[in-house]
Amino acid sequence: MKSFTKFFGVIALSTVSLLFSGCGGNSSYSYVKFIHASAGAPNVDVQVGSDFAAKNAAFGSATSAYAKVAAGTDRKIQVFAAGKDTTAVLSTKATLMKDKYYTIIALNTPTKLQAALEDDDLTAPTAGNCKLRVVHASTLAGPVDVYVTAPGVSISDPNNPVTPVLSNFTFGTVTQYLQVPAGAYEVRVTVAGDPTQVAIDTGATGVQLASGSIYTAVALDPNPNSNPPGTAPTLLLTQDQPVPGVKSMATTM
Repeated sequence: MKSFTKFFGVIALSTVSLLFSGCGGNSSYSYVKFIHASAGAPNVDVQVGSDFAAKNAAFGSATSAYAKVAAGTDRKIQVFAAGKDTTAVLSTKATLMKDKYYTIIALNTPTKLQAALEDDDLTAPTAGNCKLRVVHASTLAGPVDVYVTAPGVSISDPNNPVTPVLSNFTFGTVTQYLQVPAGAYEVRVTVAGDPTQVAIDTGATGVQLASGSIYTAVALDPNPNSNPPGTAPTLLLTQDQPVPGVKSMATTM
């Protein structure tokens, strides 16, 4: 478990459409995904260099694929209020390496908005397994424990204790990719040290994690803009799909 690798500072940041634009003849590309995890913040457009990585991105959404952008040093990353792409609410620079995958994550409250750039290791899991990364982006949840079990397994039976896969997981942290056998799992997020206080539960029917797939799960605050407004944290499960024909560089975290 680690802190977000790079904080970009305060930004005004959330179904996402992708634009795969040309890169001016540059044959060296990076691949960028965007996740909007800032409850109450507006929809945004995200631009990397001259290419848009996301358009009209709403809270609780992730781009369905990676956008191809020009690799290189000092690549400008800008975030705009959706449809207002003349004045950036965030402008920063980062080094993006050829054939490497990244995720930009917007998080925190609208008055304390931040963004992080994460390296994505999309090398395939071993046969029969999948990979799962977890992000704590809920400002309301406090430190939590995360349980990943077979569907319907009790996590609060003192006679059959269950060990969480993550303990005392704090806001603004993200795990390495965890490799687990493919199958159906129930994911629960509880108050740290108290398995009876469940903040997020994917349900007793479980969620199916497919063999060979790579996932990022994000703990989110309730959505204040939903109808009716949300009252409990939720979990966003998004699949990180490598671009066909592009071999991911090994990632050192």
